[in-house]
Amino acid sequence: MKKRILFWIVVAGFAIGLGAASQIWPKQSRAERIAELFYGICLAPILTGDSPDALLSGLTRTHDILGGKAWIDPQSMSLVEREKRRCEISTFDPHPLLYQDAEALLPLIEEIVSVDFPQLAYDPMAKMGDEALSKGWFLGAVYSPERWGIAHFAFPDWGDSAGSILMFAAPNRPLLRSAPLQ
Repeated sequence: MKKRILFWIVVAGFAIGLGAASQIWPKQSRAERIAELFYGICLAPILTGDSPDALLSGLTRTHDILGGKAWIDPQSMSLVEREKRRCEISTFDPHPLLYQDAEALLPLIEEIVSVDFPQLAYDPMAKMGDEALSKGWFLGAVYSPERWGIAHFAFPDWGDSAGSILMFAAPNRPLLRSAPLQ
């Protein structure tokens, strides 16, 4: 009888512990995780010189791409591709970014742009049609080698082609925070 009581006390304690842990250390949403990866892997190395190695160590390396490397993030189910002047986080079938996740991601990216890249201008032409949630901020003429910026495209209602792309195209010059942002 005492073993049975002890068993239930342990089970109840475990359940209470899990509940408390979920409140103390809440799980990141998919949008928050993608924003964290985007800032830490794509932007921080250029803005502050911080290494993305800590974040990359939690990802699964997949393949080399022309001029860069690619990883899968098992937490957000996204593909991270990093090249010299371009960094992209994308999702695709069978784990596309859902509309509500894309809506939650957009204000996180808008905040990053307003804080770290206030010089970028909203580009109303950076969109993928009426069925996509998309927004882009750029400097430089379209198709110009001087063009750089950030774009967020989500197309959750495209069936087997559903997915998203969060992209940073770096400028041709250094863009450390100590340098003037123009």
